[in-house]
Amino acid sequence: MQNVLIRRGRPEDAHHFSELVILTSPVIFPIVFGSDVKKIMKSIFTHGRHYYSFDRSFFAEVDGKTAGMAQLHKLIARKGQTVRLSLLLLKYLNWRLPAKAVNLLKFDRLIKFIARDDCYLSNVSIYPEFRSAGVGTKLLAAVEEEVKSVGKKRIVLHAETHNARAISLYERLGYKIESKSQPLKIRNRLFESFKMAKSVIS
Repeated sequence: MQNVLIRRGRPEDAHHFSELVILTSPVIFPIVFGSDVKKIMKSIFTHGRHYYSFDRSFFAEVDGKTAGMAQLHKLIARKGQTVRLSLLLLKYLNWRLPAKAVNLLKFDRLIKFIARDDCYLSNVSIYPEFRSAGVGTKLLAAVEEEVKSVGKKRIVLHAETHNARAISLYERLGYKIESKSQPLKIRNRLFESFKMAKSVIS
């Protein structure tokens, strides 16, 4: 592995964000956000202070090429983030939100019970051509350092139960399954995930 750089997200990363975020859950995101999901994600990413914004993002570059990303949430002003995201979706969905809002609130339930001393990790994604080369490990190591720097104790995430590759990576890095989340029913489909956590206190 050569010249791996981990850096904070910028608005100009919107294209890569829209591609990478779909890779994290290629079934769920189109169901929640519709056929224009990439266009919507690209647009909302450039706005700050919500769950999918550039200022919650870290990107990995390999030899100057974007290789992957992760998003980290300190869970401050949780309600405000949801309101901001809903308003942005209204804007980019041409004020057609009702069904999308219901689905969004279902996802919001997943992080409702995350403790204030924890940070929440989401949308960890590596382009296929950069997988199995240590990029994900270095990306998550950088995220851990950020969590320590803000005085939080743990990192919590959700991994879809069928995503064996992601679960294996997280377990190898010290994350442990704490519980199985209640199934989310979206458009007559059930989605299940494991809540996983890792302490960053030495």
